[in-house]
Amino acid sequence: MENFKMEEFLQTISKDKRCLEMFRYLINSSYIRVVNYHNTNPVNAERFEAEIKYYSEHFVPVTLKDLDRFFETRKWPYEKPGLIPAIFEGFRNHYDVMLPILDKYHFTGWFYFPSFFMDIPLEEQLPFSEAHELNITDESLYPDKRIAMNWDEVREIASRHEVCCHTGNHFQITKETPDEDMYREIVIAKRHLEEKTGREVEVFCWLYGEEYNYNKKAHKYLKEAGYKYVVSNLKMEKIR
Repeated sequence: MENFKMEEFLQTISKDKRCLEMFRYLINSSYIRVVNYHNTNPVNAERFEAEIKYYSEHFVPVTLKDLDRFFETRKWPYEKPGLIPAIFEGFRNHYDVMLPILDKYHFTGWFYFPSFFMDIPLEEQLPFSEAHELNITDESLYPDKRIAMNWDEVREIASRHEVCCHTGNHFQITKETPDEDMYREIVIAKRHLEEKTGREVEVFCWLYGEEYNYNKKAHKYLKEAGYKYVVSNLKMEKIR
């Protein structure tokens, strides 16, 4: 720390708008923090538990009702800031590793599912993962070749945690994406997740965590689907 130079640090972060924005949020005591998880292999279970235990002691869990109330009142009702463990991709090890830890510490997880991943046949899940940037390690592989959760596991998570849509196929929607692909990945993906879980899905997250205004062509599909929030790498935005 003795070699730390504040002026150089500020010059560095000021070159990147998103980095500067994140730094501004932190020093302004943002009420809700988010920590992202992807592949949660059993080999790291001890570390994951230590992290969730720490969060449970220093933060409060956040539900969609909390978020609704915060947007309505502009007031955070708790003494401690909120924290969301955002768990991406629908991997089987989320159910085996993260779910028991979250339940043990009574901490709400937000699970982001590519809605069609759970329907992929077992023998095709590894090729599908490799083709759709669902990063797999050797520790992620089970003897029966199932990588994704099954729908019973998803429904159990949906019974006590937040369920969000992360497109249908872990699909990157760009400004050049055809309308039919956007409709499938935004609207159909949400309806499929709702049909399988039996609950409303109100949160959408682009692949790569873009902001709501990233793709204005997609706005009509976000509204048609009935999402309430779009979550990006730096913001939680309400669709008005």
